[in-house]
Amino acid sequence: MSSISETIGKVDTIYFTAGSRGKNLLQTDVFGAIKIMQAAGINGVSRFIMLSSIFSLEPEQWKQKGLKEIPDYNVAKFLADTYLVHNTKLDYTILQPTNLVDKKGSQKITIDNGKFAENSIENVAITLAGILKFDNTIHKIIKMRDGETPINDALRNV
Repeated sequence: MSSISETIGKVDTIYFTAGSRGKNLLQTDVFGAIKIMQAAGINGVSRFIMLSSIFSLEPEQWKQKGLKEIPDYNVAKFLADTYLVHNTKLDYTILQPTNLVDKKGSQKITIDNGKFAENSIENVAITLAGILKFDNTIHKIIKMRDGETPINDALRNV
């Protein structure tokens, strides 16, 4: 843990966007995330922004097409997100995008209760960066997909 804390150093915010791509879900997506959260606490970093997955904290939704095919990934995200919400004092935001696709982003999104749809990777990246500008996103879980609202406007109204 001390080497992780030393590597992180003194920063204002940590983004956890790492993923194992299904190859080592426990070590990367669960324990890696938790170790980074613990290091954040040790280092006095309060702001933590987690890239997660749509409905990560709602197992009853995992029967939907697109989610039922990735049960191990859903469980890994559930464990990491649950730890963040219930076992840390971090000022977290959890971004839950739907299906990521490699296409040009429109810089417009929809934030709502969730609907399985597409998200351009570019829109997700811009949304992650934008979260930091809006304190109203602290202690929030944000479900997003590509949509019609400019990203900053959508985040402003979370």
